[in-house]
Amino acid sequence: MKMHIIPGLSFENDVHSVIDNADFAPLDGLYANRKAYYGDFHAHSDSGGTSDGKMKVENWLKGMKEYKIDFIGIMDHRQIRHMYLDSFDPEYLIYGTEPAGRWNDPHLSFHYIIIVPRRESVAKVLEAFPDVFEFTGGIEGTFEYKRVDRERFLEMVKAVRAEDGVVVHAHPKQVMKSNDPDDFYFGEGSIIETMYTCDPPSLANDATRDNYKLWMDMLERGYKVINTGTNDSHRQTMLVALNTVYSDRKEGSAYVEYLRKGDLNAGFFGIKMCIDSSPVGSTAKFNEGMKLYIKIEDVHTFRFDKDETYRLDVITDVGLAHSEVIALPYKTALEVKKRRFYRAVIIRESDGAPVAIGNPIWLR
Repeated sequence: MKMHIIPGLSFENDVHSVIDNADFAPLDGLYANRKAYYGDFHAHSDSGGTSDGKMKVENWLKGMKEYKIDFIGIMDHRQIRHMYLDSFDPEYLIYGTEPAGRWNDPHLSFHYIIIVPRRESVAKVLEAFPDVFEFTGGIEGTFEYKRVDRERFLEMVKAVRAEDGVVVHAHPKQVMKSNDPDDFYFGEGSIIETMYTCDPPSLANDATRDNYKLWMDMLERGYKVINTGTNDSHRQTMLVALNTVYSDRKEGSAYVEYLRKGDLNAGFFGIKMCIDSSPVGSTAKFNEGMKLYIKIEDVHTFRFDKDETYRLDVITDVGLAHSEVIALPYKTALEVKKRRFYRAVIIRESDGAPVAIGNPIWLR
């Protein structure tokens, strides 16, 4: 049995044919003029007010340079003042905030992060939903964690998406006390954090195990859900959980754009993948003769262990389509079958921890 972070996890055999001497032009075309950027969409700063972070924004920027991190989402709690500090640099930092919610029915509590490409969008959403936030207004304004109907919450999610933003279910299994995957779904464009390494700082921890299993259960139920990773760091720059975004430009709004599309992966390896010309995060119409292309060429050098063994698994809704130990640079191409989705994950063989969790390409 292959090593996995989830004890006893195994997949049905769904073996696919490998295409020898494949032409990778469709994949290369999709990623032309795009570069791998590494970062975390969820962190906190010491920005005053209601923030519980312990590191100043300017120190975040210094730490990012030292650890070669390209972007960080500063999601301070119950306020927006952090986004208006002179030290907030939108080339490296992403706008947003982390509220918490409580539904009337079912009676469940949860945290979520609102991520947007434009800072004024946060206040716009807060002001549009006084029953959800009771936002006091202005740059120094604060808001509350209110109990609301689920339907009203989902209206707020749609409003965030109308601002070209996203709502991410933060550390889902660590806060929401439910065993029903349906409860974790935030509607169209749902995103959940799978890798969660705040405590303890390890990809092999229980939090990542539970969140990754939740995400797989949601995919199995037919939900289109995107995954990300986070350190949820409050005190220091951390490299345990990252995201890799292949972007055509270096700025916070660009990373949000690719997050919204689902065209990224959690983890410190970059996974380039497409089915014909359909990118990660998209839905394509199935046709006979379609091909799946994968290249793995980029990795955050501070996280890569040359003495470790890494395995690529390609997974469908039916089972394990392909699995092999990889060395960089790596590429493979598979003949596509009529499946609901394809996704790729890179596993650290020593402990079964996922070091890169690719988002799916769905088929209809």
